[in-house]
Amino acid sequence: MEYDGSMISELMQALRIRSQSASQEVQGLLEACVKDLGIAGVSITDLGDPLFKQAAKLYCKANFGYDADSEKFRAAYAALKDAMALSGDYREGGGVDG
Repeated sequence: MEYDGSMISELMQALRIRSQSASQEVQGLLEACVKDLGIAGVSITDLGDPLFKQAAKLYCKANFGYDADSEKFRAAYAALKDAMALSGDYREGGGVDG
């Protein structure tokens, strides 16, 4: 899946990062999020999907220097991932883009 600069920029803004030096780390987190969702059975075909964007933000916040709140973000991400996995819209060939 191709990750455009706008998604990385959006995640960096959500993480309140101004330096472009962290963009590769954020891209790595985005890739890990997509892979984690895939393991749970969530097929992402549209990076612009609002629930995917929220899941990516929560995943990044859980894994990028938000130590005091990381468990809160991790729990929120897990709940959203579970909801997406249970939804037929996010299964391969489902209703979002398939």
